[in-house]
Amino acid sequence: MQQNSGLTAIERGIPQGILGGIIGLLFTATVQGRGDLPGGVFVTFLGGLVLGGIAWAINYALLSGGAKVATGIHMPSGDTTAYTPTFSHIGAMEIRGDLDGAAEAWEMACHEHPTNAIVWVKAADFHLRLRKDAATALVLFRTARDLPGANRELVRYAQTKIVDVHLGPLADEGRALVELRRMIDAFPGTREADEARAALARIKAERDARSAGDPRAE
Repeated sequence: MQQNSGLTAIERGIPQGILGGIIGLLFTATVQGRGDLPGGVFVTFLGGLVLGGIAWAINYALLSGGAKVATGIHMPSGDTTAYTPTFSHIGAMEIRGDLDGAAEAWEMACHEHPTNAIVWVKAADFHLRLRKDAATALVLFRTARDLPGANRELVRYAQTKIVDVHLGPLADEGRALVELRRMIDAFPGTREADEARAALARIKAERDARSAGDPRAE
């Protein structure tokens, strides 16, 4: 698998730099024609190189910075020391329907970024959403949740998904109760904790009804 550099050619400012260089060549030649600059190919080339470099630097700073901000808004990592990769090449595989290739790519991404919780969460979301592989997603969500220093909001998201997987695809009510209690204890006062408390009460009531032989609990 080709290693992702985290930036596309556009985000690197390469096309913008080339366009700036062409404009710089034309501008320099025009100024030379007016006699405001010395003539000669070297001066023309130098003018294109300077303006191309300026265009590249400006666009690289703006676009690469904007990409990082957009990624942070979509799913903030909270990892102050780690760059959050975009993995656009994996997204392209997903769009093409190459789920096997995307699964391998996400596995490699987790291997390359073992301490970046958002990478594990993105991989888990992929397995749950597209491959319908709840068991694999559960392992990845747990890893993201338990990583030292992971952003609290990201941990809360992972914990919520863990509860959803146990209540939904895996239908593991017993484990769901454990994870609901964990949500309540770990994030008191949050909407997720309130919902976990309500779900916990509902499950217990249904269990009690089943034990009493209430057919409505079936």
